[in-house]
Amino acid sequence: MATEQSPTSFYMRELPKEHLIGYDTPEGKRLFARALAEGGLEAFFPLSQQFLTVYCGIGTLCMILNALKVDPTVTWRKPWRWFTQEMLDCCQPLEVIKEKGITLAEFSCLAKCNGLEAVTCFADSTSFEAFHQAVKVCTFSSDQLMAVSYSRASLGQTGVGHFSPVGGYTSENGGMVLILDVARFKYPSYWVPIRMLFEALIPKDPVTNQPRGYSMLRRHCTDVFGPNPIGSLLRLNATKFTWPPLFKPFYAAAQSSPTYPSLLQTLTHLLSEIPTPVAPRSPEDLPNAPPSLHCRNTPTLLASVENKLTYERHIDSFFAHLEAKSSMYAGLEGEFTRMEKTVFLLSLFGMQAFLGVLVPAVKKAVLEALGKELEDEWVYREVMAVRRQMESVEKCCWEEKQCSCATTIGGASNLR
Repeated sequence: MATEQSPTSFYMRELPKEHLIGYDTPEGKRLFARALAEGGLEAFFPLSQQFLTVYCGIGTLCMILNALKVDPTVTWRKPWRWFTQEMLDCCQPLEVIKEKGITLAEFSCLAKCNGLEAVTCFADSTSFEAFHQAVKVCTFSSDQLMAVSYSRASLGQTGVGHFSPVGGYTSENGGMVLILDVARFKYPSYWVPIRMLFEALIPKDPVTNQPRGYSMLRRHCTDVFGPNPIGSLLRLNATKFTWPPLFKPFYAAAQSSPTYPSLLQTLTHLLSEIPTPVAPRSPEDLPNAPPSLHCRNTPTLLASVENKLTYERHIDSFFAHLEAKSSMYAGLEGEFTRMEKTVFLLSLFGMQAFLGVLVPAVKKAVLEALGKELEDEWVYREVMAVRRQMESVEKCCWEEKQCSCATTIGGASNLR
């Protein structure tokens, strides 16, 4: 006997048939064959192996990270390493993302924090012709993939904003794009006219009052994390909301310090007045951490304990390493959080927004000190992981017009 369904409960929806073509329909299959013949399905094959049905923004990013074979350097289920949505906790707390979703700037921030290079374009800063070319670049290649942030309503679908990866392209009918919709419980994958898709990028996101857009993603050209089974040991203790007020006094110190010693004195004083902006990942924060030490499942509990002990061994080793190798560490006062403060200052010293306001003599001294510290591979790995988070969060603030202190946004200097 059929059970009565709640009027607010749904199992999938039909695609609007006027413009969207279901991927598994006869016409969808014909377009697929045409795209395959043209070479426009190179993105489809790595992405289709990673299909997820999860929160749209972070689900799309996990698909792309795994499709591009980015090693998270941490275990998902012992002994396997794999990206899942629980690992994406930079820029915005995961709880907030699950409740409210993410903006395009936050998506780009998360991508950069997790080992990708991201070229992100908002609809008001690009053209249809540039978007058309970008789609072709990403679908005719398996090493650069595209995520689109678009208005569902513009495509005749229910809902507001949505993220999905682009899986393919054919030149038929002026250009058709294959959207691999990560919300498979709601809509299947489908072909959409490229002009219609571009127009769906234009409506403003009510959260940012900015149009949506797309992001072209590929593996980072250098592996800053290195062969570490735990991944980065430290993390930036800030989000896009807390970073601007946290960074502002450090930026002001950079502007006003006439000498390198006076700069260090001011910075260390500032660090003594606030909770450290860089923090160790607690075992529960580790991307590979099982759900909780409170879990009653014995294998999971044992895995959590083992994970905690492994992490603590790495932290202790890095602490001893800094104590023996780092001049910056030796110059800081106090016994607590010296490791975290050292990594924060070295990360800060490589940011263009910080370097750009130093007087020339101080900038030269900062870069010399930084260069010596980063000759050490372990220090380099930890500093670069934190700096990437700093730069990603700052770029996110800047793109959403929330960053009031830094006037120069850019990548780290090439110091090696």
